[in-house]
Amino acid sequence: MRRERIAQALLVLAGLINIAPSLGALSLDLSRAAYGVGIAGPDMEALFRHRAVLLGLLGATLVVSAFRPRLRAVAVTVNAASFGTFVLCGLIGGPLNAELTRVVWIDVAGLVVLAALAGAKAERVVHDS
Repeated sequence: MRRERIAQALLVLAGLINIAPSLGALSLDLSRAAYGVGIAGPDMEALFRHRAVLLGLLGATLVVSAFRPRLRAVAVTVNAASFGTFVLCGLIGGPLNAELTRVVWIDVAGLVVLAALAGAKAERVVHDS
């Protein structure tokens, strides 16, 4: 039971990392501050709001999977892909501003949380066999 509670806590933590930017759908000022970029015009506003909603949905899959174990593999996979692709984009692009560099490190933290979860699951499989 203790391992399950730890797994649930890790899933909720990683989910909250992806849910936090979803507040940008309500306030573009939050997105501007978080990413340190200008969001000028209705085109960019729509893109940033949509990104915020998608991140919220992704994070919600992790939170839900904390209480629905059958959903965990899919939730962890898509969220790891989300975290990982942003980190990769940050690495292959040009230099990032301080805010985006911070976001890259937050996504690295999200990957570490998901890796800890996967490691704990692998350890359980090994010990249970």
